Parts: sequence; structure tokens; C-alpha cells
Amino acid sequence: MNQSGSRRVSWRQVLPWLCTLIIVGYMVWTTDFETLGKAFSSVDLPLLALLVGLGAVYAFVVDTYGMSLVVRDVVVPITYRDALPVKATSYFLNVLNYNVALVGMALYLKRKKDAPFWKSLGAMFLLNVMDLVSVCCMMGAGLVGLWVAGVDVNPMVEMVATLIVALFIPGFLLFLVIVRLDVNVPFLRRIVKSQLLSPFSQVSWKLLLHLLVARLVLLSGYLVVNYGIFQLFSVPVPLSLLLVYQPLITFIQVIPVSVSGLGAPQLVMRGLLAPLVPASLGSSEAVVDAATTAGIFGYMTVRLLIAYLFMGKFSKDVVKAARGSGGSLEEHL
Repeated sequence: MNQSGSRRVSWRQVLPWLCTLIIVGYMVWTTDFETLGKAFSSVDLPLLALLVGLGAVYAFVVDTYGMSLVVRDVVVPITYRDALPVKATSYFLNVLNYNVALVGMALYLKRKKDAPFWKSLGAMFLLNVMDLVSVCCMMGAGLVGLWVAGVDVNPMVEMVATLIVALFIPGFLLFLVIVRLDVNVPFLRRIVKSQLLSPFSQVSWKLLLHLLVARLVLLSGYLVVNYGIFQLFSVPVPLSLLLVYQPLITFIQVIPVSVSGLGAPQLVMRGLLAPLVPASLGSSEAVVDAATTAGIFGYMTVRLLIAYLFMGKFSKDVVKAARGSGGSLEEHL
């Protein structure tokens, strides 16, 4: 790889960390630590640990199931048991960067199952797109529920959520039509024909529906756990409102500007939920910060433990290889 390429890889590695440090630094600077400490001291820590632990294990089981479905259908035969260390590998790499985790899973399948790297990466990309479709479905259901119940929501949040749902789902369906019917769109022709997008043309409609249901089941688990965490920290967010807020945060997490969900999602959640916190608890922002920090670090801790239990020597070698390349796709051409 040439020098400029190495420089680009270096910036891709540094930028998420830099953005995370800036955002987290701002949050630390503006946080009332006295209220933050009271929020943690008043919460039932064993119950919090149990809730987060069960949620992380549930997510691992259901997430692995969805991944095994798409890999088995469009890439290479794989059992659910085979898929467990693949997902575990991604948990370690996710701490570094979301894109590095995708590369790590594709690299694992290439080395362990002799699967085509780009096609494997395309399968992971397809799964992520289905995650976003599921998120849009959940957010759309939440918006309808709020409108029916007459619950007030921030107009800007409502507008952004409505635009995401209205644009993403039709856009996804149009893209599927273009790919599957081989519609000649000049500026998309080369991209559509790439091996990276081949899973989109090969996956069956039945499997897409199966994946949609599986990912909704996964998202529902996250919703229940996050709702429980906020209740434990005395943040009285209605489940109907969280049905809109959580998918919105998921879209923000997809943007590669932070590490492991730190920073940007917390800052946005602070703005959304702080008005709901009772004034008697002190700084509302600090209470929300306590809840989101507990959730993020709790999940991260349990996921790293799961990864340690399911990863073997081969997985660790893959982690080193993916981490060493910084997730650069050029390394696998």
C-alpha cells in the first residue's frame, strides 16, 4: 500500500477516537458530578447488572441467529454453532470501530470457510441494511402510536423520524428492484454488479421477511432492556416514546463518528430525555448521563466476556489481522 493509502487508513482509525474524545470531553465538562454520583448510588446495582447481562446474552443469541441465516443462504454453509465465534470476533473489534468489526467477520469466514471476502462482507452489509429497515419499521410504529395516543413529541424529532421512515424504506425497496431485476441505471451499473452487493440479488424474499422478523425480535430486546435501565435511574420515559427515540439513536450510531456508541448517541439522548427527569433528582442531564453510561459500559463489559468465552486461537488471529489493517478493504483486494 502506498504512503497516501497508509495516511488515509490512519485517519480512518483516529477520527472516531478524536470525535469521541471531543464529545465525551464536552459531556464531562457540562456534567453535574454530584447528581451523577447520587444517581448511581440510588440505583439497584445487582438488578441493573442482571438486566444488562440478560439483555446482552439475549442479543448475542438472536443476533448470531440472524447472521447465520444470511451467511448460510448467500455465502457458505454454516451452522448456528459455527456462527457463534464469528459474532464473538466482532465484539472485540467493535470496541475499535464498527467497520473494522464487519471486516473481521468477513475475514473470519474467508479464512475459516474459504468464503469469498467481498461476498461475505456483502452479507454483513445486507444484514446491517435489514437492521435499518427493522429500525424504520419500529420507528414508524412508534410514530403511529404517538399520533393515535396524542402524545406530544419534539417537532424536530418527529420531522426527522418521519423523513427517515418515509425515505429509507421506499429507497430500500427501489434498490432491491434495481438489483434483482437488473435494471440498467448507468451510474449504478458497476456498483450493482459488484460482488459486495451480490447478496442483495441472491437472497430470497422469504429470507428477507425472516430476517426482518428476527431483527425486530432483536430490537425489541434492546428496547425492553433500555426501558428498564431508564426506569431504574428514575427517568420516566414512556415506552411509546422510547419506541421512536431508540431507533433514532440507532441511526446516529451507524454514523462512524464515535467508538462503541460513546459520545454522540449519549449527547442526543441527553437532549431528548432530560426534560422528562423530575426536578427533585437534581441535574436532569446528569441523571440521563448516568443511565446511558451504565447501559453502554454494561453491554460492553458483558460482550467482551462473551467474546472471551467463545473465541478460540483462530478468532484471536483474525482479530489481530483485522485490527492491524485498520479495517482497510484495500488489504483484501
